[in-house]
Amino acid sequence: MNWGKAIGYGIVLYAIMFLVASVLMFGVKLTGDVFGVSMLVITAVILYFAAGMYKVKSLNDGLQVGLVWLVIEAILDYTVIVQIFNKGSLSFYNWSLLTAYVLIVAIPAIVGQMAKK
Repeated sequence: MNWGKAIGYGIVLYAIMFLVASVLMFGVKLTGDVFGVSMLVITAVILYFAAGMYKVKSLNDGLQVGLVWLVIEAILDYTVIVQIFNKGSLSFYNWSLLTAYVLIVAIPAIVGQMAKK
């Protein structure tokens, strides 16, 4: 695994998801479960394409890349969203975000497993 590439992709993924979430919240005005489900679907699609662009080669490679992306996502979510926008409130961590965290690891692993065949 290329650490620099994985970290770079993780930061870009965070920026893309932040932009998508902002458009859905402030442009389309989605809230609640509709917003959560929409973000999960969009997250899954973006992760699938990102893992393909990263050229994940195996299940193990996908798990490693997914874990790097998860750590970056969690750190940036906590520093940007929780600390700055939510003023330290942990109410930001709901079912849809925690499910997205699982997808961040699972989808690159699945793509890697499919690439192995």
